[in-house]
Amino acid sequence: MNQGSIKRPPVFRASLIQLILLIAICCVLWPVDNVLSYSAFLGGSLVVLPNVYFAFYAFRFMGSRQASIALHSIYRGEMGKFTLTLVGFALVFLLVKPLHSAALFGAFIVATGIHWIVTAKMVTAKPK
Repeated sequence: MNQGSIKRPPVFRASLIQLILLIAICCVLWPVDNVLSYSAFLGGSLVVLPNVYFAFYAFRFMGSRQASIALHSIYRGEMGKFTLTLVGFALVFLLVKPLHSAALFGAFIVATGIHWIVTAKMVTAKPK
């Protein structure tokens, strides 16, 4: 790697941190109420899985020579993320009974917040 090259960002790290926190929270909730726990897990998963899809597509191509291909890949990743989220919510509401909807939406919001915080910290962190 030469001096002018840019390293690939650690984009999957944010999703891994989300997943670890989500599993930990759901393990704590399981003895209290298993419906609450799996509803929260599904809500958090509706953030984590689409984010992984986006990260895979958005950061496949690096460098100025591939800028137009990279931009197309980012658009594809964002549309796929949006579609996965919508389809995921539809499938959860159609197929999962019983469901604790407050836990589903609460975990979705918390997982989104965690993603923003972790991503912001990665972006503002000084390189080693």
